[in-house]
Amino acid sequence: MKRFFIICFLFLFIFNFAGCIRTRVIIDTTPPNAKVTFNDVYRGKSPIEIPFTYYWYYKVKVEKEGYKPIEKIERFYAPPWFYMPFDLFMEAIPFPIHDTHQRFYVLEKEE
Repeated sequence: MKRFFIICFLFLFIFNFAGCIRTRVIIDTTPPNAKVTFNDVYRGKSPIEIPFTYYWYYKVKVEKEGYKPIEKIERFYAPPWFYMPFDLFMEAIPFPIHDTHQRFYVLEKEE
C-alpha cells in the first residue's frame, strides 16, 4: 500500500510541474504590414505571431490597401508525437514544447 501512495505521489509531482505545448502560427506577407484577420478576428499587421489551441481549420484573411485581399482556409496538422499515447508523455515533460507553423502570402497589386 505504501508503494502505491509513493507511485501516486510521483505521478502527481511530475504532472504538477509539467510543461505544456505552445502552438502558434507566424504569418508573413509580401509586402509587409498587411492587415491579418484570423478566424474573423483582426490580429494586427504582418509579420505577426498568433497562438492557437486546436489543430484544425482556421480562416485567414490578409489585406492591404492597393492590393487584392487573400482569404484562405488553413489546416494545421499535429506532429506525430502529439498523438496518443505519446501526447501523455509530451505533456509531462517539465518544460514547454513549441510547435510553430509558418504561412507566407504574396499580395498582388490591384489594377
